Amino acid sequence: MNYCRFFLIIFIMLANLVFANEPVNFSNAPAELPYLIKAGDWIFRKGIQTDSFIVNQLGGGDFSHIGMVISIEPKIKIIHATTSDDENHLNQVIVSNLEEFITPELAEKYAIARPNFLSEVQKQNIVDDLLTKKGQAFVLAPREQPHLYCTTLLFDSIIKFQPDFNIEWKNTYFPSLSGSYLFPSAFANYSDITWIYKYPEKQ
Repeated sequence: MNYCRFFLIIFIMLANLVFANEPVNFSNAPAELPYLIKAGDWIFRKGIQTDSFIVNQLGGGDFSHIGMVISIEPKIKIIHATTSDDENHLNQVIVSNLEEFITPELAEKYAIARPNFLSEVQKQNIVDDLLTKKGQAFVLAPREQPHLYCTTLLFDSIIKFQPDFNIEWKNTYFPSLSGSYLFPSAFANYSDITWIYKYPEKQ
């Protein structure tokens, strides 16, 4: 499926909608944040671009993208499948620094959650498995077809080591996007997680 064509179609369909997001200043993130994060944590963000808006509309919830922390020293590193985070590595699985993942150019908000149902050994096994997928092509396709996008990157690795991990796939009926898809809200709504941090913090 032509990913760019899909978003062009959806954008035209939503052309009459008016939406705007002001970038958030992430300099307010707490200095101790890196010490709260562990490898295996999930990191979510709500993007400010058109494709992020569409994901939110279709999937619901607060976030449009997800990745997994793979290391914390010397910098926090996150693996995720993305279309345009890195202009030198488009439409593929990449590794980003925390600062790159939450930059105001890409994110309005972000949050970190810890999957309690995974052991430390399982988390490391998942990290190792995810790293074998670095550089693989981003493929937006329904569940019954070969696929690799942000949520399925994590899901397909997690179920290798925790087969009973069960989250909701949603059926969509948009042009070029009909079938069962997995959205970040499915991870955010999973019962056995602990929220480590959310930005901006609620007052």
